[in-house]
Amino acid sequence: MPGHFTFYCNHISGEIAQFDDTGAKHVLQVLRYAVGDEIYFTDGMGHRFRGVISQGNKQGFQAQIVHREEIAKPAEINVCVAILKSGDRMEWALEKCTELGVSSVVFFPSDNGERGKVNLLRMQKVAISAMKQSHGAWLPVIEQCSLVEAIARNQQVNNYIAYCGDANKVAVSEICLPASIFIGPEGDFSLRELTVAQEAGCSPIDLGTQILRTETAMVAISAALRLR
Repeated sequence: MPGHFTFYCNHISGEIAQFDDTGAKHVLQVLRYAVGDEIYFTDGMGHRFRGVISQGNKQGFQAQIVHREEIAKPAEINVCVAILKSGDRMEWALEKCTELGVSSVVFFPSDNGERGKVNLLRMQKVAISAMKQSHGAWLPVIEQCSLVEAIARNQQVNNYIAYCGDANKVAVSEICLPASIFIGPEGDFSLRELTVAQEAGCSPIDLGTQILRTETAMVAISAALRLR
């Protein structure tokens, strides 16, 4: 039987998991799984499964679930970040944040940013791949909205803003979860955005004396909060 991998399936009915043609190509053709082999997979919603491939072809395959378990949801960490000019840099940061188990990644267009949209379908694929690679069971929610909308959606948690200016700042070690972290673009937040965030109760956080790139800040904060 092929080695141990974790796959993703969001079409589960009763004890049957249905994988599509993309899954069939990867599992049956590339990795050489066959009917009768055990397979491990998740639905990205906190459930991990062990199943046995019961039938399949190029169009898809089915697995009979023989064991399931629920994985506890990690403490809530929402990363709200300005859309970057470089799609590669956003994908890299999303990949690492997914591996670290963040709850959601929200992209917003910013006053000092150079790009207004993000390919959410592409980002979803990146997150799924990272979740599988890290044997995770929770897929982060990935969305795009305005900064104002992002702040409004997160009023039930503690809100913090990565701010480069002079202000009394909270150390990362003092951040209370559940939390949402707002991170600006390459040119930092505009004065308008800072005013909106601070009036909504976002507390500035201290990221040290060196200026971090946006994607570095995303991963650094996520790692610090998840691994402490």
